[in-house]
Formats: sequence, structure tokens, C-alpha cells
Amino acid sequence: MKASLSRYEHGLDKKVALGLALTLALLLATGVYWLTEPSRQKGAGDKYKLASAEIFAQNCFFCHGKQGLGYGTVGPSLRTTKLDEEGLKKTISRGVIIMPAWAREEGGTLTPFQVQGLAAFILNWDEELTKVALARHPIPTTPNPPPPDIPPPPYAGMKNPSPWGDKKAMEMGQILFEKLCTECHWLVKPMTPPPDVRDAVWAANVEDYAAYYFWRMSESPLICHWGPGMPAAKNFLPEKQRWQVLDYVRVMGTLGCSRGLY
Repeated sequence: MKASLSRYEHGLDKKVALGLALTLALLLATGVYWLTEPSRQKGAGDKYKLASAEIFAQNCFFCHGKQGLGYGTVGPSLRTTKLDEEGLKKTISRGVIIMPAWAREEGGTLTPFQVQGLAAFILNWDEELTKVALARHPIPTTPNPPPPDIPPPPYAGMKNPSPWGDKKAMEMGQILFEKLCTECHWLVKPMTPPPDVRDAVWAANVEDYAAYYFWRMSESPLICHWGPGMPAAKNFLPEKQRWQVLDYVRVMGTLGCSRGLY
């Protein structure tokens, strides 16, 4: 009887010791977890911030500058925005003036989570993180095309009567472009033979060779093998409105639309 009791007590002692060891291990593991939790949370937060910075680098800096300081009338400074997070989320989601809607439910590409992250990133700007994101997503280089022909009189030497980037001119140019030009130069469909006005290099040349592009648009000296040629814009658009359309085309190039933003 005593031997049986001794064996029982010995077994009980082993179970108690095992239970204590497991409890101690659990307490140690919990302590380690809570000690390392702040660094885990920081790592997850940094990843989230970097992902938001990369969204900015891929989509926003064309208008708002590499550090969010703006490009004059093209894109306002994000660093001095008076919008709160909700206001930024609405603006990013729905778009405004020449800025497109970015939320998926509005026809854009960003999820609600990404929109929220971008808004939070703008309000808590991190210059170093922005540099990292921009380095991860450099703009692809495009070879410069040869200089275009010199236009004939009276177009030779013509200049835009308004400053390039004039806000009202761009807004009117967008309206006219979307109404008159998108059948051939549609901004979403894959481009076919008509010139892709989203190409950053092609569109940026509008300012450097303004007289040439104004002549081509006005007279349309084109023979199109894919269908009817572009009609001469001078027959249906006054001179001022033709310049407004060119200003909008130039802006599309400035924004880097060859990356498929619009």
C-alpha cells in the first residue's frame, strides 16, 4: 500500500512539475510577445506607410511634385492642404477638375484601404519615405523624337496667347477635348494608329513646338490610312479654343499620362 501511494505521489509530483514548467513557458512566451509587439506593430506601420508612399510615387507626383509641394496651377501643394482626412479621401476618391477619380467605386484603381492610406500619408508627410518610394518607381525614359517640321505661314512663329498651364484654359481644353477628340484619341482604350496624346514626350513637345502643333490641329494636313483623316479644327473651333485644347494636351504629357493614369 505504501509503495502504491509513493508511486502515486511521485507521479503527481511529476505532473505538478510539468504543469508549472508549461505555465512558466507560457508566461515567458507571453512576455516575449508583448515585449516584441511594439516593434512588430512599428514594422507593420512602416510597411503600410511605404505602400502609401509608393501609391503617391506611381500616381500623384506628376501633378503634385516629388515632395508634394505642387506644380503651380497643375497640382496644388499637398503639404499645405487645409483638408482633413475625410476631405482628402473624398477628393482622392471622386477627383476634381483635371484630377481623375481614383476610387474603384468611382471608376479608378484604388481600394478604400489604399485611399485611406494615401490620405493619411499626405497628412503625415515623410520625405525620406517618399524618396525611397520614388526610387522604387522611376519614370521610364522615352527617346526624344526628331524636331517637327517648321509650319508654313501664317502659323510659323505663332505662340499661345495665354500662359501655359492657365487653369481656366486647361479646364476649357479638357471639356473640348473630351467632347471632340476622344473618338480617336480616347484616353482609356488601347491606342491604335492615331497619335497617343497621353505620351509624355509627345505631349511635352507641344510647348516647345507650339506653332507646329497648332498648325497640324488647325489645318490637319493628314492622310489617314486607318480611316477618315482628322478634320481641320479651324473649321469648327476658334483660335482661342484650339490653344485651350493644346494646353490640355500639354498638361496630359506633363502629368506623365503615358503611364496609363487616365
